[in-house]
Amino acid sequence: MTTSDSSLQLVEDSYEEALVVCALRQAADEEGTLLNEETDLCEEDEDSLTTAEIVALVASEFKTLPLATPSITAQPDGDWALVNVDFVVYTEADQQLLSTTILGVPVTIRATPVHYSWDFGDGSPALSTTDPGRAYPNQTVAHVYTNAADAVAVSLTTSWQGELQINGSGPWLPIAGFATTTSSTDPVEIVAMDVHLVP
Repeated sequence: MTTSDSSLQLVEDSYEEALVVCALRQAADEEGTLLNEETDLCEEDEDSLTTAEIVALVASEFKTLPLATPSITAQPDGDWALVNVDFVVYTEADQQLLSTTILGVPVTIRATPVHYSWDFGDGSPALSTTDPGRAYPNQTVAHVYTNAADAVAVSLTTSWQGELQINGSGPWLPIAGFATTTSSTDPVEIVAMDVHLVP
């Protein structure tokens, strides 16, 4: 998933409206203490980061945070599955809150899963969806293997959208781009069953 230029501009606009750059400069210059009013610390100088640079810095920090990786549930549950039968998968990815610091400022990051890319390990194209899937018999994400295989592992790349809150208060602001996590299953044998009609 990529971020368009118009999306980046919307993020920059929201940061300027919320005085994010000002808040980060204040806290950085006051050794982590966030001031609640504008001061001359908000004035730009040669060494000040621009709004675009702050947006990029926050986006980069978001991608390095230790997001919990969603687990994958497969049905049937076990170490084998059948050729030409639905192999059902789903995940339970919950919103996460993480704390970090940016330029010495304490911030809270809220990460929300928004996109899932399933690779079923048999060379077929990845299945991209906003649906985390559901359990059988109400499944919404499934794959049919057409050939037997000794060991096939399913992998899931989850894309997370982020929001930022400064010093535990104020509005939640968007973060440009996405963070990703990758999960995988243990290998599964894909078995072809011979069917014989009995007269």
